[in-house]
Amino acid sequence: MQKQLKKIAAFIVALLAATYYYVADNANNYNLPQQTINNTTNKQSNKQQNDNNLLPKLIKNKSSDKIVTFKAKVIKKLADDIEGDKHQKMILKVGKNTLLLAHNIDKAPRIPVKVGDEVLVRGEYEYNDLGGVIHWTHRSTNSHPDGWVKYKNKTYQ
Repeated sequence: MQKQLKKIAAFIVALLAATYYYVADNANNYNLPQQTINNTTNKQSNKQQNDNNLLPKLIKNKSSDKIVTFKAKVIKKLADDIEGDKHQKMILKVGKNTLLLAHNIDKAPRIPVKVGDEVLVRGEYEYNDLGGVIHWTHRSTNSHPDGWVKYKNKTYQ
């Protein structure tokens, strides 16, 4: 039981740290970008790298602040985080690893996924003891790279 509490505490600390860095980066930005859903027929979609093999190395090395693109399966949908910017949350399975996806629905449209669906994700990876968190899956309002989630031939950013 104590081991589970430590894991939960580590997860909460990582999520709070990610939120802090996000807020700090956007403190002077009061204009939110327009929410968009795009078709994925552009040429760039076909050239995206696949970091599915990189993610286990990032987890093993406890790396953070890495932009990654990967395919994953939705294994659990969680309740939205409604503190501060609202985030749609779900657990993704990537190979043998699980990650939390925290998709900002104040800046990007909600993704209509179901458990068992596959998604292609581009976002920022942050390590935690539970596998890690993927966030920043939306258009950027500063010099941070844009992120997105592709689901059923649509891009949610």
